[in-house]
Amino acid sequence: MDHKTIGFIGAGHLAQPLIQHLIDAGYQVYLYNRTASKLEAFRHQAHICQAVSELCQQVQIVISLVADDNALEQLNPDIVSHLPENGIHVSMSTVSPQLIRQLHQDYQAKQRILLSAPIMGRPEAARAKAIHICMAGDASAKKRIEPILRDMGARQIFDYGESPMHANVAKLGINFLLAAAMEAMAEAYHLVESYQLDAEQFYQMITNTLFSCPAYQGYGKLILQQNFDDTQFSVRLGLKDVNLVRQAAAAQQISMPLTETVARHLQQAIEKGWAEKDWSAFTSFAREKA
Repeated sequence: MDHKTIGFIGAGHLAQPLIQHLIDAGYQVYLYNRTASKLEAFRHQAHICQAVSELCQQVQIVISLVADDNALEQLNPDIVSHLPENGIHVSMSTVSPQLIRQLHQDYQAKQRILLSAPIMGRPEAARAKAIHICMAGDASAKKRIEPILRDMGARQIFDYGESPMHANVAKLGINFLLAAAMEAMAEAYHLVESYQLDAEQFYQMITNTLFSCPAYQGYGKLILQQNFDDTQFSVRLGLKDVNLVRQAAAAQQISMPLTETVARHLQQAIEKGWAEKDWSAFTSFAREKA
């Protein structure tokens, strides 16, 4: 097994372009996904495994990208038991720092290595090789993994030290900022529209001056157009992430009152039947148009 042999667990919207980039870069890829049909596109390009244990026995490096804490917890016993000694598991999921800390201890006890490398970027960014990654964990393992992440499409990698959980804290901070920006834009649109101003003109002003950045430009357009059907990241997962922020803040006994407003609007979107719409749909409640 060489460094160009990789195991990849997960096949959601974000994972699929990452897998394709690895294949295109010449990696021998072993794949597992709980719903096997999602791997059909790779059947003639990669090795499809029927179990996590089967995959881990073929590789020294496993990358996982799954939906939540529960999914990662279910995978962990098979990964840590069947990955070779000193094998590396790179968790790219947005999960709780507390879970990563617990798993890190498990891996250390069994002479395996856990790196955390959650992704910043929607599926279209992954397809364009324009994602950004927070990474933390063992220094030598990070050095070994970084070229793989570059081949997978990472434009920038931000190193948060040797405690894997710290990468997840950083990722939760990013997701909170995105949610807060969407809430702020929606409320600002509602204000200017209440005075009969053109929201499109307002959008052009903010995104070409003080807020000329991808978060405001991309999400600002979605909110302006109320275009929530092309789901890149769902309301359901958005609420999961905001709840993780709330839990992380509670663990440190700090106050983050804006998370309560965002969580309430996300919950309202789910109650309206919008769980699988793009998570920016929650802003409809901030604009009082739902």
